[in-house]
Amino acid sequence: MGYLGVSASEDVLNVLLKAYMDKGNVDEVNYYDFCDDIDSCDNLFNVGRGWNHSFDYYPKTQPRITGIDIKKDLPNDVDDIIAKLRQHCKEQRTRISEFFRDFDKLRSGYITEAQFRIGLNMCKIVLSGAEFRLLADHFQAPKAGAHIKWKEFSDCVDEVFTIKNLERSVDILTGDARTQSFYGKTDPTQNDFDLVRGVQDRFKALVQRERLDAKSFFQDQDRHNYFKVSPKQFKQTITLLGVAMTDEEVRAVVNVYGNKLGDIEYLPFLKDTFVLRYVINEPYTGANSTYININIDFTGAKGVEMLLKKIKDSVMRNRIRLGEFLQDHDPLRKGTIEATKFRTTLYAQKIQLTKEEYQNLEDYYRDPKDPIKIRYFDFNEDIEKIFTEKDLEKDPVKTLSAYKAPSILDPKCVLTQAEEDELDASMKRIGTDVRHRRLLIKPFF
Repeated sequence: MGYLGVSASEDVLNVLLKAYMDKGNVDEVNYYDFCDDIDSCDNLFNVGRGWNHSFDYYPKTQPRITGIDIKKDLPNDVDDIIAKLRQHCKEQRTRISEFFRDFDKLRSGYITEAQFRIGLNMCKIVLSGAEFRLLADHFQAPKAGAHIKWKEFSDCVDEVFTIKNLERSVDILTGDARTQSFYGKTDPTQNDFDLVRGVQDRFKALVQRERLDAKSFFQDQDRHNYFKVSPKQFKQTITLLGVAMTDEEVRAVVNVYGNKLGDIEYLPFLKDTFVLRYVINEPYTGANSTYININIDFTGAKGVEMLLKKIKDSVMRNRIRLGEFLQDHDPLRKGTIEATKFRTTLYAQKIQLTKEEYQNLEDYYRDPKDPIKIRYFDFNEDIEKIFTEKDLEKDPVKTLSAYKAPSILDPKCVLTQAEEDELDASMKRIGTDVRHRRLLIKPFF
């Protein structure tokens, strides 16, 4: 205040100091409140404090009020809590005893409840009040005051890695420690199982019809290979493949195949979906099909050249780099991938081919050394020729021709005069019937 040229008597200064020394000591003055009261927003900018949203979250005088417990999980027994801690230590590779050892200077194996709570917080383990109380009562030490047997607790949690004193009895089975907790999760009802069965049937029909590798679609969402995805990711993956799911069906899948954190474990879902189920139908009568294929060909392109041209047209129109998506399934860059992953990648990039076309393409690029592998690198080289050619630095004067993909509106074939006459007669016959019966034909379609 002396720098600003503001002078006041000692009595006034003492009153100011008494008003703004809110810490209760004689060293610190709350200058921020003093400046705010002198240069308030109302006086300087004619804008009140209500326009500053930070005061809604961080008021100047009132501290934020929080509840006693952040988590309110109610455990069933101690085994569930121990299983939860084992899973946490197994995933994070944590040695939980290191966070309690420093509190026990005499290595007696006992620490106080407050120290036990601090050690769990340093280990980044968040427990509710009920969980901590159950642990404290179970590992209560026979000592005056509230003490915890931390060594026994650490040995119990570390059983997920190994068991102590193995050198004394080598026939002890290891690796059987429980790591799955069940409390906090409701049991699925019969309605949930019925909804899940409907989703599995639709998903199985699609995968078998298109011959896709269903696991690859979920692994794209599972970056850390935990074999679990969130309900939102699960619904997005299923919808991407063309299977619609309602919110009620998603909740049913979470209840049946979800873990305690609410994520969906897709490996058990796929395992239960593609179990072989045999259906006993009526005896075969021996009658042949009466379907007659007239002027309709569902097999697609006959030769490989026509098939590659069809793929090149789709790639050119949609500007797709197939090599980048195919390399995701070949981490060692061997140039070959499995046939199911090859077909799955093309299907995901909307390369619309028939079953016969997929089969012909796989047979043409099949690896002679491994029949289940496809030479995707050679396939990508043939497709990329529509954009450019390799080794242009060796022939710099070479001219490239631009590849022009036909429009999707171009006719694939032209009707003959007889077919044109038959079409015209059919349309007139339909039009006459519609006019006589005064129908609105559009709603039927």
